Amino acid sequence: MSFDYGKLPINVARFLANYLTRFIFGGLLLYCCWTPLQNLSGWFSYHVILCTFGYIPLMAEALMLFVGDELWSRQLSRKQKYSVHAILITVGTVFIIVGNSLMFHYYHPDYHFYTAHGITGLISMIILILSLFLGVAANYSNEMKSYLSLRPVWYKFVHNGVGILGYAIGIVSLCYGYYTHWFAYYHGEESRAAALILTIVVSLWSINGAIASGYNQIKSLFS
Repeated sequence: MSFDYGKLPINVARFLANYLTRFIFGGLLLYCCWTPLQNLSGWFSYHVILCTFGYIPLMAEALMLFVGDELWSRQLSRKQKYSVHAILITVGTVFIIVGNSLMFHYYHPDYHFYTAHGITGLISMIILILSLFLGVAANYSNEMKSYLSLRPVWYKFVHNGVGILGYAIGIVSLCYGYYTHWFAYYHGEESRAAALILTIVVSLWSINGAIASGYNQIKSLFS
């Protein structure tokens, strides 16, 4: 098999972009969690830490797993990728559910219904829970034929789309979180603006593989 040197610059650029994205996600994780880590006695600290970990790095890595030029994931079979993806998504969703449950239990019960951060966080959590069930349906699509006569690619496409939507809304909630009173008290305006921009950029990059998969699934559906 001949090596395509014409694609080398693009492959190198994508490789660097993938790992720069992980590096920035790591920085954002530390930025969001450093203050609450200093005060683990408070329940609100666990809300921030659990929800941040749920979206970055767990959800982000689960989506980046299927990028074609990922070196480490190339060592895995497709079945192994699905298993790792399922574990990351499940653990991330559990973190988010527990983190949000702390808000419901200890804070005003209507909090999630009158702030943009709370509303988007609640919507994201509900969609991600739905995505888990759709992922199970996609995994057992052949067995599902006795209930719904749909092609397996339909289950994968819907799971993919719902998962991207839940993750995207969750990232929006995280961005709104940078401008809550609590966050503004501990972090300056410049650092929050930088975190907002970096979060948007790397989150968009992290879903490029999932979007490409969705496009291929659409082509399969209508071929």
